[in-house]
Amino acid sequence: MSAPASVESPTEIRSDDHPAADHDFIPYVAPMFAYVALSSLEGSLPNPGWYPAAYAAKAVIVACIMWYYRSTWRDLRPAPGPAALAMAVAAGLLVIVLWIGLDGLYPSLPFMGGARTAFDPNILSPAGKWSFIAVRFVGLTLLVPVFEELFCRSFLIRWIIDQDFWKVPIGRVTPLAAAISSGVFALSHPEWLPALLTGLIWAGLLWKTRSVSACVVSHFVANLALGVYVVATQSWKFW
Repeated sequence: MSAPASVESPTEIRSDDHPAADHDFIPYVAPMFAYVALSSLEGSLPNPGWYPAAYAAKAVIVACIMWYYRSTWRDLRPAPGPAALAMAVAAGLLVIVLWIGLDGLYPSLPFMGGARTAFDPNILSPAGKWSFIAVRFVGLTLLVPVFEELFCRSFLIRWIIDQDFWKVPIGRVTPLAAAISSGVFALSHPEWLPALLTGLIWAGLLWKTRSVSACVVSHFVANLALGVYVVATQSWKFW
């Protein structure tokens, strides 16, 4: 696939836009790796009541890593225009319909992203419960959409096309890059089937808009909707 010219197209990122230090993949990988690694330890907590503190610590650590490697944030510029934003919101709502609607309709694969902690905050005091939910929403809507999109849709798709990824314009997507990056996205989620479809949707959104920020907005919309659904229905299994 090559990027269409019909929708707002941000200026292509070329290798001469980046100093040599920014050609490194570590700034893209480090926040994602830290989040996944720390999440994998949550199932080993000796007491479920420790989860809110563990999650808050994870959020702080990942936020610090994101700030340290904030040079990657340049990939979020420029902001998407109205048409791209509309597509991003629509894609995010489609994602959450798939995420919830497909629940229970596909087999669980133990090697796909592990299991959700599914912590029920009702065991906490009212103040503790809403403090945890607030922190959980920060991670869900402000941290995860940024570092996952920078890793999957800015770095990984371009790296699959050319290991000198900084030479590949943001928004260039090939079928192979879309498939592999979506597979990697699925591997990091226990909801592997909706995650796989979500990866393909967001690869298509990136191709259409040529905007990583549009993917971040779409991810934000999907995660916000999921968070509201989880709290409203007490469906803690989704987080």
